Amino acid sequence: SSGINAEWPLRPGSQNCEEFEDEDENKLIYTDIYNKYIETLEGHICKRLQELQPGFTMAKLLSMIQSRKDEVDDELFETLASLADFSLFKETMLNYKSEKDNQMGDFPSLVVTSLACGLPPRPT
Repeated sequence: SSGINAEWPLRPGSQNCEEFEDEDENKLIYTDIYNKYIETLEGHICKRLQELQPGFTMAKLLSMIQSRKDEVDDELFETLASLADFSLFKETMLNYKSEKDNQMGDFPSLVVTSLACGLPPRPT
């Protein structure tokens, strides 16, 4: 698609969601994953904006936003700022991990239930 999809940049990183734990302390690997996410996100935004305005750079965008703070829609600014918020990134990755776990369904409990229902033990 040609539009900017706010969720798209996270999808490539969702394969790394297994690295994330719902704990207060952050692991060092989170920084690497987050930095790759930011790089992908900025690349996607730049590419799309360069298609719309040749010669566009992220530096020009940041300068324009700074010089026109009073003209930038608050909701747009909050959306852009949230894309680079680490805590929201971590929360999203934990949500992806939960989705993946839920897609497994009750498979682990089915295995345990089958074993409890009198299947013969595997020979050792």
